[in-house]
Amino acid sequence: MVHPVGLVSPPALSDSECLTVEVVGHFLGASTQKQLYEQMHDRWGAWFPALRDRVAFGRQCANLWQVKAWMHRHIVHLLSGDHAPLQVIDTLPVPICNVQQRFQRRIFRTDSVWDSPPTKGYCAAKDEAYFGFKGGLRITDYGLIVQAPLLQAYGHDSTCREALLVGLHAPTQVVGDAAFLDLDRQQELKERAQIHLLTPLKSNMQPTPARKPFIAPRWAHRLRRLIETVYAQLVQRFHIQTMKVRDAWHLQSLWTTKILTHSIGVWLNIRLNRKPLDFDGLVEF
Repeated sequence: MVHPVGLVSPPALSDSECLTVEVVGHFLGASTQKQLYEQMHDRWGAWFPALRDRVAFGRQCANLWQVKAWMHRHIVHLLSGDHAPLQVIDTLPVPICNVQQRFQRRIFRTDSVWDSPPTKGYCAAKDEAYFGFKGGLRITDYGLIVQAPLLQAYGHDSTCREALLVGLHAPTQVVGDAAFLDLDRQQELKERAQIHLLTPLKSNMQPTPARKPFIAPRWAHRLRRLIETVYAQLVQRFHIQTMKVRDAWHLQSLWTTKILTHSIGVWLNIRLNRKPLDFDGLVEF
């Protein structure tokens, strides 16, 4: 069939099929788009006869990143995630290459969809530097990811605070670690927006009466463990720190896919009256 000049034939795989294959593949632990395609093609190729071209499939997945972002927002809306009265914030490293290879890299050389290119960052958990971006996480008190911006790796976590608080509905309590401590800003958020940002004090600070309203209480430790669970799931099940991408467009798509897939898992567990973060056994094959 000959197409008019300037028109491109639609992909053989429908968008709904593409999204299904991608989400299921990532939930089952595919670490790369190549592995995802090969596993899904081999196992369920008969269900998706149009799944024939790996390159076309990858391009179609990337083109649908805004649809996946909308789907994530829709799930958050269905579960009233933005209105959750208690939420937690944190960040995690999103490396794209080894620090020593950053000047010789061939990836991320084109214009970025973000205002800033990948930079050198620091991972406190591993006590090592990395090169790439920083992933922000804001979750509810049962583990639903509400906000997940990709941010510049360079700089202190406090520079990510405002991006993580976007879309909050007052009144809300937000628990963060000591990296988000800023008593003046916490006071301002409380007075102007009814957002209570609770953080631990630094070791050299005393819990004075003026500071006590912003100190994270003992029950906040449970929430810190919760976000560590989400962190571990994203790293171990969804391989979010080993994404093999060459540019910001594909990184944004893959990051959004993994956040969406995690949120779908939480939504399904809630629908089935299971623990929201109990992904083991949710899908059997």
